[in-house]
Amino acid sequence: MKVLRTTAGKVSVACVVMATGAVLTGCGNGGGASGGTTVIGVAAPLSGEAAVFGGPVDSITRAVVNHVNKRGGINGTTLEVVSEDEKFNAEDGVRAVTKLINKDDAQFIVGPTSSTFMATLSQAERSEVAIASPYSGIVEYDDQANPYTFRTIGPDTFDGLAVAKNIWDNGIKTLSILYENSDSARSTSSWLEDYYTKLGGKVVAKVAFNGGQSSYLPEVRSAFEPQPDMVFLAGSVEPAVPIVREWARSGLPGKWAFIAELTFPVLLDEVGAQYLEGAYGQSAVAADSPSVAGMRDVLVEEYGVEQGAAIAQQPTAAMAYDAIVSGLLAMAAGGEATGTAIAENLHNVTESGGTPVFSLDEGLDLLARDETIDYHGASGPVNFNSTNTAVPDYGIYQVVDGKWQVVKRYTGTEINDLAEELQ
Repeated sequence: MKVLRTTAGKVSVACVVMATGAVLTGCGNGGGASGGTTVIGVAAPLSGEAAVFGGPVDSITRAVVNHVNKRGGINGTTLEVVSEDEKFNAEDGVRAVTKLINKDDAQFIVGPTSSTFMATLSQAERSEVAIASPYSGIVEYDDQANPYTFRTIGPDTFDGLAVAKNIWDNGIKTLSILYENSDSARSTSSWLEDYYTKLGGKVVAKVAFNGGQSSYLPEVRSAFEPQPDMVFLAGSVEPAVPIVREWARSGLPGKWAFIAELTFPVLLDEVGAQYLEGAYGQSAVAADSPSVAGMRDVLVEEYGVEQGAAIAQQPTAAMAYDAIVSGLLAMAAGGEATGTAIAENLHNVTESGGTPVFSLDEGLDLLARDETIDYHGASGPVNFNSTNTAVPDYGIYQVVDGKWQVVKRYTGTEINDLAEELQ
Protein backbone atom coordinates (compact mmCIF):
# COMPACT_ATOMS: atom_id res chain seq x y z
CA MET A 1 0.00 0.00 0.00
CA LYS A 2 1.18 3.51 -0.77
CA VAL A 3 0.97 5.72 2.33
CA LEU A 4 0.94 9.41 1.48
CA ARG A 5 3.57 11.29 3.45
CA THR A 6 2.42 14.27 5.46
CA THR A 7 3.85 17.72 4.98
CA ALA A 8 5.80 19.10 7.92
CA GLY A 9 4.06 22.01 9.59
CA LYS A 10 0.72 21.29 7.91
CA VAL A 11 -0.47 18.07 9.53
CA SER A 12 -0.32 16.93 13.14
CA VAL A 13 -2.02 13.56 12.92
CA ALA A 14 -0.55 10.64 10.96
CA CYS A 15 -2.63 8.35 8.80
CA VAL A 16 -3.32 5.04 10.48
CA VAL A 17 -4.01 1.70 8.86
CA MET A 18 -6.45 -0.27 10.99
CA ALA A 19 -6.06 -3.97 11.62
CA THR A 20 -9.05 -4.57 9.36
CA GLY A 21 -7.21 -2.89 6.50
CA ALA A 22 -9.42 0.22 6.48
CA VAL A 23 -7.72 3.59 6.28
CA LEU A 24 -8.77 6.52 8.43
CA THR A 25 -9.54 9.45 6.17
CA GLY A 26 -9.21 13.16 6.85
CA CYS A 27 -5.63 12.68 8.00
CA GLY A 28 -3.88 15.56 6.29
CA ASN A 29 -3.41 17.81 3.31
CA GLY A 30 0.18 17.02 2.35
CA GLY A 31 1.81 14.55 -0.01
CA GLY A 32 -0.75 14.73 -2.81
CA ALA A 33 -4.00 14.12 -0.94
CA SER A 34 -7.06 15.63 -2.64
CA GLY A 35 -7.80 19.11 -1.36
CA GLY A 36 -4.30 19.66 -0.01
CA THR A 37 -1.07 21.06 -1.40
CA THR A 38 1.78 19.28 -3.18
CA VAL A 39 5.19 20.82 -3.74
CA ILE A 40 6.76 20.73 -7.19
CA GLY A 41 10.46 21.36 -6.71
CA VAL A 42 12.91 23.05 -9.02
CA ALA A 43 16.56 22.09 -8.48
CA ALA A 44 18.31 23.84 -11.35
CA PRO A 45 21.27 26.19 -11.88
CA LEU A 46 19.69 29.56 -11.17
CA SER A 47 22.92 31.57 -10.84
CA GLY A 48 26.22 31.72 -12.70
CA GLU A 49 26.84 30.96 -16.34
CA ALA A 50 24.60 27.87 -16.33
CA ALA A 51 21.58 29.95 -15.31
CA VAL A 52 20.87 30.37 -19.02
CA PHE A 53 19.70 26.75 -18.88
CA GLY A 54 18.25 26.58 -15.37
CA GLY A 55 16.42 29.90 -15.44
CA PRO A 56 13.90 28.82 -18.11
CA VAL A 57 13.21 25.62 -16.16
CA ASP A 58 12.13 27.67 -13.16
CA SER A 59 10.09 30.10 -15.25
CA ILE A 60 8.34 27.36 -17.21
CA THR A 61 7.61 25.27 -14.12
CA ARG A 62 5.93 28.23 -12.44
CA ALA A 63 3.88 29.06 -15.53
CA VAL A 64 2.66 25.48 -15.98
CA VAL A 65 1.88 25.02 -12.29
CA ASN A 66 -0.07 28.29 -12.12
CA HIS A 67 -2.01 27.27 -15.21
CA VAL A 68 -2.90 23.89 -13.67
CA ASN A 69 -3.92 25.54 -10.40
CA LYS A 70 -6.33 27.81 -12.28
CA ARG A 71 -7.96 24.64 -13.54
CA GLY A 72 -8.37 23.32 -9.99
CA GLY A 73 -5.03 21.58 -9.54
CA ILE A 74 -4.47 17.82 -9.77
CA ASN A 75 -7.56 16.00 -8.53
CA GLY A 76 -8.31 18.97 -6.27
CA THR A 77 -4.74 19.23 -4.99
CA THR A 78 -3.11 22.65 -5.30
CA LEU A 79 0.47 22.71 -6.56
CA GLU A 80 3.18 24.91 -5.08
CA VAL A 81 6.60 25.58 -6.61
CA VAL A 82 9.70 25.71 -4.39
CA SER A 83 12.97 26.51 -6.15
CA GLU A 84 16.55 25.79 -5.06
CA ASP A 85 19.75 26.85 -6.82
CA GLU A 86 21.59 23.73 -7.92
CA LYS A 87 24.60 25.92 -8.84
CA PHE A 88 25.76 23.51 -11.55
CA ASN A 89 27.65 21.26 -9.15
CA ALA A 90 26.82 18.00 -7.43
CA GLU A 91 27.50 19.09 -3.86
CA ASP A 92 25.08 22.01 -3.94
CA GLY A 93 22.71 20.06 -6.16
CA VAL A 94 22.40 17.09 -3.80
CA ARG A 95 21.88 19.51 -0.93
CA ALA A 96 19.09 21.24 -2.89
CA VAL A 97 17.35 17.99 -3.81
CA THR A 98 17.63 16.64 -0.26
CA LYS A 99 16.13 19.84 1.14
CA LEU A 100 13.24 19.72 -1.32
CA ILE A 101 12.50 16.10 -0.42
CA ASN A 102 13.03 16.13 3.34
CA LYS A 103 11.95 19.65 4.31
CA ASP A 104 9.53 20.71 1.58
CA ASP A 105 8.03 17.26 0.95
CA ALA A 106 8.32 17.73 -2.82
CA GLN A 107 6.77 14.94 -4.88
CA PHE A 108 8.22 15.98 -8.24
CA ILE A 109 11.56 17.72 -8.83
CA VAL A 110 12.67 19.05 -12.21
CA GLY A 111 15.90 20.60 -13.42
CA PRO A 112 19.03 18.82 -12.11
CA THR A 113 22.10 18.89 -14.33
CA SER A 114 24.03 15.69 -14.98
CA SER A 115 26.17 15.40 -11.84
CA THR A 116 23.25 16.13 -9.51
CA PHE A 117 20.87 13.94 -11.48
CA MET A 118 23.20 10.95 -11.28
CA ALA A 119 23.90 11.51 -7.59
CA THR A 120 20.20 11.53 -6.68
CA LEU A 121 18.83 8.63 -8.72
CA SER A 122 18.69 6.20 -5.80
CA GLN A 123 17.40 8.94 -3.51
CA ALA A 124 14.47 9.50 -5.87
CA GLU A 125 13.47 5.84 -5.85
CA ARG A 126 14.01 5.43 -2.12
CA SER A 127 11.89 8.50 -1.32
CA GLU A 128 9.31 7.78 -4.05
CA VAL A 129 9.87 11.24 -5.49
CA ALA A 130 9.99 11.72 -9.27
CA ILE A 131 13.02 13.62 -10.58
CA ALA A 132 13.29 14.79 -14.19
CA SER A 133 16.10 16.43 -16.11
CA PRO A 134 15.60 18.28 -19.41
CA TYR A 135 19.33 18.42 -20.22
CA SER A 136 21.24 15.58 -18.55
CA GLY A 137 22.70 13.68 -21.49
CA ILE A 138 25.16 11.65 -19.45
CA VAL A 139 25.46 8.22 -21.02
CA GLU A 140 25.82 6.33 -17.73
CA TYR A 141 22.25 7.21 -16.77
CA ASP A 142 20.86 4.31 -18.77
CA ASP A 143 22.61 1.82 -16.47
CA GLN A 144 21.16 3.34 -13.28
CA ALA A 145 17.70 4.60 -14.26
CA ASN A 146 14.66 3.67 -12.20
CA PRO A 147 10.88 4.28 -12.47
CA TYR A 148 11.13 7.52 -10.49
CA THR A 149 13.64 9.22 -12.79
CA PHE A 150 13.25 10.40 -16.37
CA ARG A 151 14.74 12.82 -18.86
CA THR A 152 13.55 14.61 -21.99
CA ILE A 153 16.94 14.82 -23.69
CA GLY A 154 18.90 12.13 -25.49
CA PRO A 155 22.32 10.90 -24.37
CA ASP A 156 25.50 12.79 -25.23
CA THR A 157 26.10 10.14 -27.88
CA PHE A 158 23.26 11.67 -29.89
CA ASP A 159 24.62 15.22 -29.55
CA GLY A 160 27.96 14.04 -30.91
CA LEU A 161 26.27 12.11 -33.71
CA ALA A 162 24.10 15.07 -34.77
CA VAL A 163 27.23 17.23 -35.11
CA ALA A 164 29.18 14.50 -36.92
CA LYS A 165 26.37 13.79 -39.36
CA ASN A 166 25.89 17.45 -40.23
CA ILE A 167 29.52 18.40 -40.77
CA TRP A 168 30.20 15.23 -42.78
CA ASP A 169 27.14 15.88 -44.95
CA ASN A 170 28.49 19.40 -45.56
CA GLY A 171 31.78 18.12 -46.93
CA ILE A 172 33.96 18.65 -43.86
CA LYS A 173 36.71 16.04 -44.26
CA THR A 174 39.08 17.15 -41.49
CA LEU A 175 38.21 18.41 -38.03
CA SER A 176 39.93 19.76 -34.92
CA ILE A 177 38.22 19.46 -31.54
CA LEU A 178 38.80 22.13 -28.91
CA TYR A 179 37.15 21.11 -25.65
CA GLU A 180 36.88 22.16 -22.02
CA ASN A 181 37.93 19.77 -19.26
CA SER A 182 34.36 19.19 -18.06
CA ASP A 183 32.17 16.09 -18.11
CA SER A 184 29.70 17.32 -20.72
CA ALA A 185 32.32 18.76 -23.09
CA ARG A 186 34.56 15.71 -22.88
CA SER A 187 31.67 13.31 -23.40
CA THR A 188 30.18 15.08 -26.43
CA SER A 189 33.63 15.59 -27.97
CA SER A 190 34.53 11.91 -27.59
CA TRP A 191 31.31 10.75 -29.21
CA LEU A 192 31.70 13.30 -32.00
CA GLU A 193 35.17 11.95 -32.73
CA ASP A 194 33.92 8.36 -32.67
CA TYR A 195 31.01 8.91 -35.05
CA TYR A 196 32.82 11.36 -37.32
CA THR A 197 35.67 8.92 -37.95
CA LYS A 198 33.17 6.09 -38.56
CA LEU A 199 31.49 8.27 -41.19
CA GLY A 200 34.88 8.75 -42.89
CA GLY A 201 36.21 12.00 -41.45
CA LYS A 202 39.59 12.60 -39.85
CA VAL A 203 40.24 14.36 -36.54
CA VAL A 204 43.58 16.16 -37.00
CA ALA A 205 43.85 17.70 -33.52
CA LYS A 206 42.17 17.32 -30.14
CA VAL A 207 43.03 20.11 -27.71
CA ALA A 208 41.85 20.46 -24.10
CA PHE A 209 41.61 23.64 -22.02
CA ASN A 210 40.56 24.58 -18.51
CA GLY A 211 38.02 27.23 -17.66
CA GLY A 212 39.28 30.40 -16.01
CA GLN A 213 42.53 30.74 -17.99
CA SER A 214 43.89 34.24 -18.55
CA SER A 215 44.41 33.40 -22.21
CA TYR A 216 43.40 30.57 -24.51
CA LEU A 217 45.44 31.63 -27.53
CA PRO A 218 47.95 28.74 -27.35
CA GLU A 219 45.11 26.21 -27.40
CA VAL A 220 43.34 28.07 -30.20
CA ARG A 221 46.50 28.07 -32.32
CA SER A 222 47.04 24.35 -31.66
CA ALA A 223 43.52 23.60 -32.89
CA PHE A 224 43.88 25.65 -36.08
CA GLU A 225 47.53 24.81 -36.83
CA PRO A 226 46.76 21.62 -38.84
CA GLN A 227 44.49 23.75 -41.05
CA PRO A 228 41.34 21.67 -40.50
CA ASP A 229 38.22 22.27 -42.54
CA MET A 230 36.46 23.12 -39.28
CA VAL A 231 37.08 23.44 -35.52
CA PHE A 232 34.47 22.14 -33.09
CA LEU A 233 34.33 24.02 -29.77
CA ALA A 234 32.84 22.26 -26.74
CA GLY A 235 32.60 24.11 -23.45
CA SER A 236 30.65 26.62 -21.42
CA VAL A 237 30.01 30.23 -22.31
CA GLU A 238 32.53 31.70 -19.87
CA PRO A 239 35.66 30.38 -21.65
CA ALA A 240 34.05 30.22 -25.10
CA VAL A 241 33.64 33.98 -25.39
CA PRO A 242 37.35 34.83 -24.89
CA ILE A 243 38.37 31.85 -27.02
CA VAL A 244 36.43 33.08 -30.04
CA ARG A 245 37.45 36.69 -29.38
CA GLU A 246 41.13 35.74 -29.35
CA TRP A 247 40.66 33.76 -32.54
CA ALA A 248 39.00 36.73 -34.24
CA ARG A 249 41.69 39.19 -33.10
CA SER A 250 44.50 36.90 -34.19
CA GLY A 251 43.19 36.78 -37.74
CA LEU A 252 43.36 33.00 -37.92
CA PRO A 253 41.33 31.67 -40.84
CA GLY A 254 38.87 28.87 -40.28
CA LYS A 255 35.30 27.78 -39.59
CA TRP A 256 33.56 26.96 -36.33
CA ALA A 257 31.00 24.46 -35.11
CA PHE A 258 29.69 24.64 -31.54
CA ILE A 259 28.30 22.37 -28.86
CA ALA A 260 24.63 22.80 -27.91
CA GLU A 261 25.56 24.85 -24.82
CA LEU A 262 26.94 27.57 -27.11
CA THR A 263 24.17 27.58 -29.70
CA PHE A 264 22.25 30.59 -28.46
CA PRO A 265 22.43 34.38 -28.93
CA VAL A 266 24.74 35.29 -26.04
CA LEU A 267 27.80 34.01 -27.91
CA LEU A 268 26.97 36.13 -30.94
CA ASP A 269 26.23 39.17 -28.78
CA GLU A 270 29.44 38.90 -26.78
CA VAL A 271 31.81 38.11 -29.65
CA GLY A 272 30.17 39.85 -32.59
CA ALA A 273 27.96 37.98 -35.01
CA GLN A 274 29.96 39.23 -37.97
CA TYR A 275 32.87 36.97 -36.97
CA LEU A 276 30.71 33.87 -36.83
CA GLU A 277 28.65 34.13 -40.00
CA GLY A 278 28.22 30.60 -41.35
CA ALA A 279 29.19 28.87 -38.10
CA TYR A 280 27.25 25.74 -37.15
CA GLY A 281 25.60 24.80 -33.89
CA GLN A 282 23.17 22.15 -32.80
CA SER A 283 20.59 21.65 -30.13
CA ALA A 284 17.47 19.72 -29.38
CA VAL A 285 14.85 21.68 -31.26
CA ALA A 286 11.14 22.20 -30.91
CA ALA A 287 9.33 20.01 -33.41
CA ASP A 288 6.86 21.32 -35.95
CA SER A 289 4.01 20.52 -33.62
CA PRO A 290 0.97 22.32 -32.20
CA SER A 291 2.55 21.69 -28.80
CA VAL A 292 4.97 24.54 -29.47
CA ALA A 293 2.04 26.94 -29.66
CA GLY A 294 0.58 25.43 -26.50
CA MET A 295 3.84 25.99 -24.64
CA ARG A 296 4.01 29.58 -25.85
CA ASP A 297 0.39 30.22 -24.83
CA VAL A 298 1.04 29.08 -21.25
CA LEU A 299 4.14 31.26 -21.02
CA VAL A 300 2.43 34.31 -22.51
CA GLU A 301 -0.45 33.84 -20.10
CA GLU A 302 1.99 34.01 -17.18
CA TYR A 303 4.60 36.52 -18.38
CA GLY A 304 3.08 38.53 -21.22
CA VAL A 305 3.76 38.39 -24.93
CA GLU A 306 7.34 39.64 -25.10
CA GLN A 307 8.79 37.81 -22.09
CA GLY A 308 6.76 34.66 -22.67
CA ALA A 309 7.91 34.40 -26.29
CA ALA A 310 11.52 34.99 -25.23
CA ILE A 311 11.39 32.17 -22.66
CA ALA A 312 9.87 29.83 -25.24
CA GLN A 313 12.88 30.39 -27.51
CA GLN A 314 15.50 29.41 -24.91
CA PRO A 315 17.57 26.29 -25.70
CA THR A 316 16.15 24.19 -22.85
CA ALA A 317 12.56 25.45 -23.07
CA ALA A 318 10.95 22.64 -25.08
CA MET A 319 12.59 19.84 -23.08
CA ALA A 320 11.80 21.55 -19.77
CA TYR A 321 8.18 22.10 -20.77
CA ASP A 322 7.76 18.49 -21.86
CA ALA A 323 9.34 17.16 -18.65
CA ILE A 324 6.98 19.19 -16.48
CA VAL A 325 3.87 18.53 -18.55
CA SER A 326 4.58 14.79 -18.82
CA GLY A 327 4.95 14.56 -15.05
CA LEU A 328 1.77 16.49 -14.30
CA LEU A 329 -0.24 14.52 -16.85
CA ALA A 330 1.01 11.32 -15.20
CA MET A 331 -0.14 12.67 -11.84
CA ALA A 332 -3.56 13.43 -13.31
CA ALA A 333 -3.76 9.93 -14.81
CA GLY A 334 -2.98 8.45 -11.40
CA GLY A 335 -5.51 10.64 -9.65
CA GLU A 336 -3.04 12.01 -7.10
CA ALA A 337 -0.23 14.55 -7.06
CA THR A 338 2.53 12.15 -5.99
CA GLY A 339 5.81 10.85 -7.28
CA THR A 340 4.37 7.35 -7.36
CA ALA A 341 1.60 8.47 -9.69
CA ILE A 342 4.28 9.75 -12.07
CA ALA A 343 6.32 6.55 -11.85
CA GLU A 344 3.26 4.42 -12.53
CA ASN A 345 1.69 6.52 -15.30
CA LEU A 346 4.49 8.28 -17.21
CA HIS A 347 4.39 5.76 -20.06
CA ASN A 348 0.60 5.57 -19.98
CA VAL A 349 0.23 9.24 -20.96
CA THR A 350 2.97 9.29 -23.62
CA GLU A 351 2.78 5.97 -25.47
CA SER A 352 0.93 5.28 -28.70
CA GLY A 353 -2.53 3.83 -28.44
CA GLY A 354 -4.16 6.75 -26.71
CA THR A 355 -5.68 9.85 -28.27
CA PRO A 356 -2.86 12.12 -29.53
CA VAL A 357 -2.83 15.39 -27.56
CA PHE A 358 -0.76 18.48 -28.23
CA SER A 359 -1.49 20.66 -25.20
CA LEU A 360 -1.64 20.43 -21.45
CA ASP A 361 -5.32 21.41 -21.37
CA GLU A 362 -6.28 18.84 -23.98
CA GLY A 363 -4.53 16.11 -22.02
CA LEU A 364 -6.07 17.09 -18.69
CA ASP A 365 -9.55 17.29 -20.23
CA LEU A 366 -9.35 13.80 -21.72
CA LEU A 367 -7.89 12.29 -18.56
CA ALA A 368 -10.73 13.82 -16.56
CA ARG A 369 -13.06 11.76 -18.77
CA ASP A 370 -11.01 8.61 -18.07
CA GLU A 371 -9.71 8.49 -21.64
CA THR A 372 -6.18 7.39 -22.53
CA ILE A 373 -3.83 9.90 -24.14
CA ASP A 374 -0.60 10.05 -26.11
CA TYR A 375 1.12 13.35 -25.33
CA HIS A 376 3.15 14.84 -28.18
CA GLY A 377 5.48 17.54 -26.92
CA ALA A 378 7.21 20.72 -27.97
CA SER A 379 10.53 18.85 -28.29
CA GLY A 380 9.19 15.90 -30.26
CA PRO A 381 7.00 12.81 -29.81
CA VAL A 382 8.04 12.31 -26.12
CA ASN A 383 8.33 8.54 -26.45
CA PHE A 384 10.02 7.32 -23.26
CA ASN A 385 12.14 4.20 -23.72
CA SER A 386 12.84 1.49 -21.15
CA THR A 387 15.15 3.83 -19.19
CA ASN A 388 12.66 6.70 -19.26
CA THR A 389 14.59 8.71 -21.84
CA ALA A 390 12.55 10.59 -24.42
CA VAL A 391 14.80 11.53 -27.33
CA PRO A 392 13.83 14.90 -28.83
CA ASP A 393 14.28 16.05 -32.38
CA TYR A 394 17.62 17.71 -33.14
CA GLY A 395 18.12 20.91 -35.04
CA ILE A 396 21.22 22.01 -36.90
CA TYR A 397 21.66 25.75 -36.53
CA GLN A 398 23.75 28.13 -38.59
CA VAL A 399 24.55 31.79 -38.18
CA VAL A 400 22.76 33.44 -41.10
CA ASP A 401 22.59 37.23 -41.33
CA GLY A 402 23.88 37.51 -37.77
CA LYS A 403 21.32 35.17 -36.17
CA TRP A 404 21.08 31.49 -35.34
CA GLN A 405 18.65 29.83 -37.71
CA VAL A 406 17.57 26.19 -38.02
CA VAL A 407 18.84 24.92 -41.37
CA LYS A 408 18.33 21.17 -40.91
CA ARG A 409 16.43 18.82 -38.65
CA TYR A 410 17.04 15.24 -37.58
CA THR A 411 14.24 13.42 -35.81
CA GLY A 412 15.06 11.49 -32.67
CA THR A 413 14.20 8.31 -34.56
CA GLU A 414 16.66 9.16 -37.36
CA ILE A 415 19.47 9.77 -34.88
CA ASN A 416 18.68 6.60 -32.96
CA ASP A 417 18.62 4.50 -36.14
CA LEU A 418 21.91 5.98 -37.38
CA ALA A 419 23.56 5.34 -34.01
CA GLU A 420 22.57 1.67 -34.25
CA GLU A 421 23.86 1.50 -37.83
CA LEU A 422 27.27 2.90 -36.86
CA GLN A 423 27.76 0.66 -33.83
